[in-house]
Amino acid sequence: MNITTDNNIKEIHVREILQMFYPEEYKNIYMKLYSKGSFVYLEYKNNIYKEEIKISEKNTTKRLVYKVLKEETKKSFPYGVLTGVKPINILNMYKDKLKEEIIHILKKYYFVREDKIKLLIKTKQTQKELINDDLASLYIHIPFCPKRCSYCSFPSTILKEENSILTDYTKCLIEEIKSISNILDKTQTKLDSIYIGGGTPGILNEYNLKMLMENINKYINTDIEFTFELGRADLVREEKLKILKENNVKRICLNPQSFNEDVLNLCNRGIKKEEFFKSFELIKKYDFITNCDLIMGLNKEDIISFFDEVKTLVDLNADNITIHTLALKRASELKHIKFENENFYSIQKKCFDLLEENKYNPYYLYKQKQSLCMGENVGFAKKDRECIYNIKTMKNKSSVIALGAGGAGKVYVKNEDKTYRVDTTKDTNIYIKEISKIIKRKEHEYISLLKK
Repeated sequence: MNITTDNNIKEIHVREILQMFYPEEYKNIYMKLYSKGSFVYLEYKNNIYKEEIKISEKNTTKRLVYKVLKEETKKSFPYGVLTGVKPINILNMYKDKLKEEIIHILKKYYFVREDKIKLLIKTKQTQKELINDDLASLYIHIPFCPKRCSYCSFPSTILKEENSILTDYTKCLIEEIKSISNILDKTQTKLDSIYIGGGTPGILNEYNLKMLMENINKYINTDIEFTFELGRADLVREEKLKILKENNVKRICLNPQSFNEDVLNLCNRGIKKEEFFKSFELIKKYDFITNCDLIMGLNKEDIISFFDEVKTLVDLNADNITIHTLALKRASELKHIKFENENFYSIQKKCFDLLEENKYNPYYLYKQKQSLCMGENVGFAKKDRECIYNIKTMKNKSSVIALGAGGAGKVYVKNEDKTYRVDTTKDTNIYIKEISKIIKRKEHEYISLLKK
């Protein structure tokens, strides 16, 4: 990295802006930055630029580099200098301001496009109506998949439904569930949501699924939001849906990612459209709330067709529709994506407008590094169909108790205004082998933090 800064300026803030404008060449660019008095200075390509510090040195540094590169490349980005994963958190700084003042500040000092500011404000308002940060969420992780999709970066083990490790793993989860029941009682902690995710939780066969679900209901109050991420249409069977319904699950995630079968085959996710439609109707038959994900940019050669994929889910009357932007991740097998597409913003706007016209409102939002056109991921839902757990994963001041190998928990301690992490090994073999030791350690950590 050829970035030189003084002690007051962090190299990462410069790098984040460089990556936006030059996602592949940013490591070869030379810049020198330093602060003096009330200004930040940038030396770049035999020129010296300066910017007056208005909000903070961090904001000024990013603003200065952004302005110079915008002029050089003739490019700009909808979220301006907001490069973090959770752009919505910027609104916390201006919570006492009127909407018009917030729009003015974010446009002038952060270079955020007005339509994105309004999206952030609307999303934040929906969250405010739904979230009680005095309540915690429970996450149960199933780190197994029948196949590995080439765009995926999540650590997971590839195996078949009948592999015996799934039974061993489920029994360990049940031991953790018993422990969590004890933790909730001792700390007087109440839950507002349960989410079983992965990986692909739909990989559990009927025996393991029934064993897990019955024990969750035995030890945890499930008369709250309860989501199960079935994931793949080719894992949906009616007996599984009966087990989930009988055990108080209310929401099901069934994620097509794309309806283009050629694209899915290239991504090692060869599921036919008809198989998805059949599984979707079966899920609706049992009256589950449905969540479906699509990835914008998978079909990079024909991004215009993405609108039709969103419309397909709208026509199916899916309750939640989450639009992800394809991102290049180090741990994925998909190593080369386009960082730019001339039609991206117009098609994205068309999709967002379609959703809002059909009474889907944005309720959670986050960004990923190295994504197509620096696009974001937005969850839309019909009223009273939003997912509380999804919102809490993106909030800094919410607690999530996590079970299973790779489960990353967090506890927000209100009187310290600080969030602590409680992690679990990602190695499923170690998790199964050392479950007693893991439970003992996590029980101590959760109880001590939740009692603060």
